[in-house]
Amino acid sequence: MDKGKKRKFSEENRVFNDTWTESFAFSTDKTGLPVCLICGEKFANNKKSNIARHFQNKHTAFAEKYPDGDERRKAVAELMRKVDRSKNNFKKWVKSANSTTYASFVAAQEIVKHGEYIKEAFIKISEHLYMDFKNKNEIVQKIKDMPLSTKTVKDRTLKMAENISKQQIQDINSPVAYSIACDESKDKGDIEQIALFCRYVNSFGPQEELIELIPLKDQTRGEDI
Repeated sequence: MDKGKKRKFSEENRVFNDTWTESFAFSTDKTGLPVCLICGEKFANNKKSNIARHFQNKHTAFAEKYPDGDERRKAVAELMRKVDRSKNNFKKWVKSANSTTYASFVAAQEIVKHGEYIKEAFIKISEHLYMDFKNKNEIVQKIKDMPLSTKTVKDRTLKMAENISKQQIQDINSPVAYSIACDESKDKGDIEQIALFCRYVNSFGPQEELIELIPLKDQTRGEDI
């Protein structure tokens, strides 16, 4: 091996170690990359040191409350159930629908996130990408049948937002006590605004949810806030 060449993550063939789930409260996404079960942060590679550092620095309360052993095992299992419930709630919307409808939800999410209208691009790409596929025409037709009109994207986005709000309300209602925190900032138009947060502690440790951004049109004195 040429010592002058730098190693790449792909060359190291790193894979997720199942013991990290209990040790660091991590699982994997569909591509096999690690995802934190507590905060949802994703990593670009399966490097144990990065995963361990994230858990030790950001989730000390969880580590202290649930030490290694049965307590940690039960807490991590509950986290995984919570993640599964969140996925299932989304899937229920399209449980009886066909694959193109489900795909339109995924596409709508990407359009909202990136501002790219991917359908036309995907069709043009597919003409070449699936050139050697026997069912190429069927694949391209599926893409064309995917509903992505302005009205459909709006509807999908509203449903996803509604689902997130419901989950947020459920989480905030779960603790016996909570506190409200405010943070002053400015928007893109240089208008003062207040970020309203709800902080609480549940079985997974300390949590924080953004409730609302409130613009301050006049002064920013304590009494105005």
